[in-house]
Amino acid sequence: MQMDRDDSEYLDIPGVGDKDTYSVSEKQLIMDRLNEERLIHQRVQEKLDGKIEAYTEEEKEQILHILNKQRLSIQKREEIKKKRIEKKEKYIFNNREFYKFTKMEREYYIEVNECEKLTSRPIILTLYYKTFEEFKKKDVLIKTELYSDKFFVSYNPIRVYFKQYSLEDQKKK
Repeated sequence: MQMDRDDSEYLDIPGVGDKDTYSVSEKQLIMDRLNEERLIHQRVQEKLDGKIEAYTEEEKEQILHILNKQRLSIQKREEIKKKRIEKKEKYIFNNREFYKFTKMEREYYIEVNECEKLTSRPIILTLYYKTFEEFKKKDVLIKTELYSDKFFVSYNPIRVYFKQYSLEDQKKK
């Protein structure tokens, strides 16, 4: 198996990338199209900011498309966030509520109120685990991702390697 490949054999598309220079009319056509798209996006953004009051049908459709896309994105994030902590078993230690991670090297617990603070930006957070004598702490790097209902945990905040874990589901009674 040969490791180094020549990309030119995969990128050989006729007519694309062959030109280094364009004629004046071709340049003008490209610039006109780019300017037209820029103006549409600019008008849409101004309308979203409330600066313009009259809309064309195309602009209305584009505004609705942008707003719908934002709404769907927010809705999906909320659904995944809800799925991440909904119907999970809660444990109470020292008058505090915890969730328990599954399939970790130990039985680690995370405070319920800490789950709300997690984002896709990694933070150092304290997880807890039980020993025979006491409740001990371990600082880990933890984050969530928009596409996943799992938590991403790195045991070592310096040598970062995230593994995904979920919380223990509620037991059926």
